[in-house]
Amino acid sequence: MQFTVNLLVFFVCISASLCAFARESIETNLLAVANDNRLLQYFENGESKGPSIEILQAILKEAQLDATVEFMPWVRAFATASKNPNTLILSMIKTPEREDDFYWLIKVSNLTRVFISLTSKPENYVDNLQQAKQKLIAIVKDSAGYKELSSNGFSEQQNLYVVPEGELAVSLLENGRVDLIYGDPDNIRNVLNKRGRSDVAISYKKIAPENQRSSYIAINKTTDIKIVNRLQQAARKFEKTEEYAQLLIK
Repeated sequence: MQFTVNLLVFFVCISASLCAFARESIETNLLAVANDNRLLQYFENGESKGPSIEILQAILKEAQLDATVEFMPWVRAFATASKNPNTLILSMIKTPEREDDFYWLIKVSNLTRVFISLTSKPENYVDNLQQAKQKLIAIVKDSAGYKELSSNGFSEQQNLYVVPEGELAVSLLENGRVDLIYGDPDNIRNVLNKRGRSDVAISYKKIAPENQRSSYIAINKTTDIKIVNRLQQAARKFEKTEEYAQLLIK
């Protein structure tokens, strides 16, 4: 009888330990969301690829954590990361509106923001905000560029054509449905090359320091601080490596 009781206690303890382990696993189950961007991160042949993915994988490995990566349009990625703890977002530009809602773990890229037109339509070329306000501009909804233009007096009622993701903006420019895109020229060329349209030439003003931006891997501010600390420590360590320096300029 005593043996039976002891055995029962043993199994209860084992069950409790397994439950506690399961709870811990759930608590540290991270999601990383991103939009498809051939310069930074993308999904190809069943694998997540790109320099931002490599940086993410490096800090996760150092922190001894795992994350499931999901690709989705930028609007949904941003909404998902904004509303859910334990959720990372890749390649997001730090803006005043976003800064307090996330922990900014590590820089993953240096980007450019300029007004881009088709070289075949020289009448659409602009080099300042006032000229751009007379044009129709494709911009991704809730992106840093959208926030920036909105704060400078642009609006959907007058001069912004809002789209859910960047490739649609390029299609609109290519087909003459909009006059401009406000974005990174390298990314626009990448999309055109991907479509076999490397013959489409684009124009924009000479890039100046005020056109430069940085994007980061960030994580929702309500995430367990123990997880955040592990990721921050891993990021600081990885930032000192030659591998990181090389990935940052890819």
